[in-house]
Amino acid sequence: MNDLRIPRIVYGFLLAIGVLDWVRRYALLPARMASHFGPHGEVTDWQSKEQFFMTMVVVVGVSFVAGFVVPLLIGVLPANMVNLPHKEYWLAAERREETMRYLSMKMGWFACAVLFLLLFVTAEAINANMPPHGQFDIGATFAVLFGFVAFMGIWTILLLRHFNRIPEPAFPGKQKES
Repeated sequence: MNDLRIPRIVYGFLLAIGVLDWVRRYALLPARMASHFGPHGEVTDWQSKEQFFMTMVVVVGVSFVAGFVVPLLIGVLPANMVNLPHKEYWLAAERREETMRYLSMKMGWFACAVLFLLLFVTAEAINANMPPHGQFDIGATFAVLFGFVAFMGIWTILLLRHFNRIPEPAFPGKQKES
């Protein structure tokens, strides 16, 4: 699963489904929408329908930038500006392209997870605003949030594990201390 296209395709697919759902239900929503919900699903804030969707477009845009633009920017930065364990090894000229490919793939999956969470919560907010009396499913939202946190924990461990390990022959002149 080292194909950089896969997270991009998944992201595009999720985004298309989300946007199609927004477009399909936009006209059915009230002009003033419940936009923020408390821990028990109660409404705590309101926005106009236009503000709600513009906020979502901006937040989804940020997830795209974080997942697909930031890795490109990291790829052109000098090594001294990149915060990475053992960066002298991972950003060496002979490994830099492979390292950037790995980071791009990981960040792409990160963006997919963030987008999934955003689309789910947005769908729940839309459901809560659907006539006659929609409801925000706080239980399902916490389940998805728990899944997202679990994904992020595993994602972070795998990322750190990858960059904290340097293959043995990495520095041939350096002797291992016993």
